[in-house]
Amino acid sequence: MEFRKLIYWPHLICGVIAGVLIFIMSVTGVILTYERQMISWAEGSYDREVPMGEAPLSIDEILSKNNAAFGEKPLRSVKLENNPEAPVVVRGGDYYYINRYNGEILGNGPKGVKGFFSDMRSLHRWLLMTGENRSTARMFTGAANLMFLFIVISGMYLWLPRVFTKENFKKILFFRKTNSSRARDFNWHNVMGIWSAIPLIVIVATATVFYYSWANNLVYQMAGEEPPVRNRGAQNAGAPTFDQNVPFESMFDKAVTMRENWTTITMTYPKATDENVRFSVDTGNGGEPQKKADLYLSRADGGTAKWEPYQDYSTGKQARYFIRFLHTGEALGIIGQTVAGIVSLFAAILVWTGLALAYRKYIKPLTGRKAKKARA
Repeated sequence: MEFRKLIYWPHLICGVIAGVLIFIMSVTGVILTYERQMISWAEGSYDREVPMGEAPLSIDEILSKNNAAFGEKPLRSVKLENNPEAPVVVRGGDYYYINRYNGEILGNGPKGVKGFFSDMRSLHRWLLMTGENRSTARMFTGAANLMFLFIVISGMYLWLPRVFTKENFKKILFFRKTNSSRARDFNWHNVMGIWSAIPLIVIVATATVFYYSWANNLVYQMAGEEPPVRNRGAQNAGAPTFDQNVPFESMFDKAVTMRENWTTITMTYPKATDENVRFSVDTGNGGEPQKKADLYLSRADGGTAKWEPYQDYSTGKQARYFIRFLHTGEALGIIGQTVAGIVSLFAAILVWTGLALAYRKYIKPLTGRKAKKARA
């Protein structure tokens, strides 16, 4: 068997087996392209005009005033935006958008928009499965992702013309007018495949890190580091507890001074066993890890226990954090997001045209012959 056929048949078989799942993940990837911007736009309805001559309440006053409204579930985070009109966002059992100046809870955020994107993300990752069924769904989506990686890499070879001429390369590099649906699908499959191959390899390869622990560990091992041991958050019953001796407002004030051009500061609400309070200081749009830094302040005296910008992370940790947002293109800004969205759309069309070509070449002739025999 010639080498081209040796590549072609696994390429075709993987496409047929995983086609539906790849199509679902591609379409949902397109829908999720501007998720962050759409949610931010929807949150803008909670902005309030700054009252003339009125100072905002402190974080401690806001939390104290709404303590009863937060319910029994522990608080998880408090986010402050570098915009005097934007509300303070407290996350607990729900999200609470709170007016900075009077402490009034304005609502629980754009639940419709967030819920829609949450469903799309669940479909993208777990086929809308919940509970223990998610593990089963991940097996299928993870396997489909690996097959897609092989499809794209093998496709880069198969898309090359058998004879290297200028005319043959033009046929696979550019859209052209065709006289049949088969010729159109063949043209689209080649053109979209060759132009999207490199970004698709990046998107699909980075997704492998989320699905498989061996891929996640490989990121650290390639950097010469030991993969971190995941802590599921189980608390040691005998662990010491720490009092909050310093107002949260003072801590936020210190976090603000760390980066002059900060956009958001998010405090992870401390548990009783946390000696320090963690602040994430962001100078980007939330999806650019290279623009984030972590600040840890002592609960006892407010002193800096640790200041760790992204640039000070270990090589392995930098790579792993960057991969998370490289998958969505967010790490490269709005241009990266747009490219990721476009190639995800191309991926959906690649699946459609690939299955259509396979049907016409292998299934349709069989059904035609059976129909002729039945008429005879």
